[in-house]
Amino acid sequence: MSIKLSHIAIACPQIHEVAEKLRAISLEIESEHDVPTEKVRVAMLPLPVSSGVCIELLEPQTSDSPISKFLEKKPQGGIHHLSFEVQKIEDWAKKLEKAGMAILPPGIRKAARGRALFIHPKSFGGVLVELEEIEHP
Repeated sequence: MSIKLSHIAIACPQIHEVAEKLRAISLEIESEHDVPTEKVRVAMLPLPVSSGVCIELLEPQTSDSPISKFLEKKPQGGIHHLSFEVQKIEDWAKKLEKAGMAILPPGIRKAARGRALFIHPKSFGGVLVELEEIEHP
């Protein structure tokens, strides 16, 4: 038996407001439909995946870690952020700033597999988004 990621669901008050923000990182709505049994409207945005897609588990090492702060609010843990692999991260930073996205300080930084920047959750309907430029050997 095998398992594959199917989708990531984001609850939002207005699909098109969040979809507009996702358009800033080149994601577009492919289809929309209602699911009467769940009383929701659904928009599906296809997502190209990195060959290295994985689940990242985060454990704080100090009490002032951003993950420590997250766990204060959600002691059992939970989804912390969505990460998208990109190339030319400096170009992405410029594109996001032009689109009015709030990039968290210090901007581009060292990350687990290369360099990354984080987009403030207020720019994405409450979801922290990471753009990661992976250093491939």
